[in-house]
Amino acid sequence: MIVGIHQPNYLPYLGFFDKMKKSDIFVIYDDAQFNKGDFQHRNRIKIHNGSKWLTVPVEKQHKPINEIRVINDSMIKNEKWSIHHLNQIYDNYNKAQCFEDYFDGLSLIYGEDYQYLFELNMKLISFMNDSFDIDTKIVNSSSYPSTSFSTKRLIELVQAVGGDAYLSGPSGVNYLDVEMFEKSGIDLLFQKFDHPLYRQQYDGFIPNMSAIDSLLNGYRFD
Repeated sequence: MIVGIHQPNYLPYLGFFDKMKKSDIFVIYDDAQFNKGDFQHRNRIKIHNGSKWLTVPVEKQHKPINEIRVINDSMIKNEKWSIHHLNQIYDNYNKAQCFEDYFDGLSLIYGEDYQYLFELNMKLISFMNDSFDIDTKIVNSSSYPSTSFSTKRLIELVQAVGGDAYLSGPSGVNYLDVEMFEKSGIDLLFQKFDHPLYRQQYDGFIPNMSAIDSLLNGYRFD
């Protein structure tokens, strides 16, 4: 059984969902350390002159991701941050092929207040899973507490959910302890993800946008 593991990013890119689709069980690494420079509270959408970051205002503290609080009264250009994000999606995708199919659902999500970043991210991830017809079983790493970290923690999580193979992202080759996986008897697999080309809004294709870009523009997994 193949297990994928990933932090609960904000509006994740398409490779996140590709890894989930290729896994039998997907572990949301919700008790990993929050990294303000990563994609846990921000991601990019395509706009007329390139791309734009959408960043959730959070209390940037040295805590696990599932303990990071959203600053709900934060304003961006005289708009509540969540309304600003939704308006940016509207302004840049309202002519996209599948905009009408999904914008109401996004509006409901952004219409709520969230105490924790994790709650918001999982609402969006679940919404995109349903939209992409991904039905992989999801569990949270916090359900299997441990003091281990790095490769050992990943191995423990795979074992905890009954897996015999771990599907790493492509960059895992640079930091995973391959020998530790071999000794544990768990097969180490590396995700092969070639970003698809599809028709985007505006001229020029930019890969690795939030998967909301591919969803609204009508891309579907094979």
